[in-house]
Amino acid sequence: MVNGTVKFFNRTKNYGFIEAEGKSYFVHGTGLSEGTEINEGDQVSFTAVEGDKGPKAEKVEKLKAE
Repeated sequence: MVNGTVKFFNRTKNYGFIEAEGKSYFVHGTGLSEGTEINEGDQVSFTAVEGDKGPKAEKVEKLKAE
């Protein structure tokens, strides 16, 4: 699992980007774990995969604030 920060997420269009490891990962609403909602600035954990158009985040879960 990779930890990162939500850079942008548009609920209307159901996609966004997560910044991690110096890369930007595309995230679609279908890549969020069940019951997960993300917002800009949230700390998240996800599985990094190579999508058709570059790095993609799957199984995204919001990390608990400490």
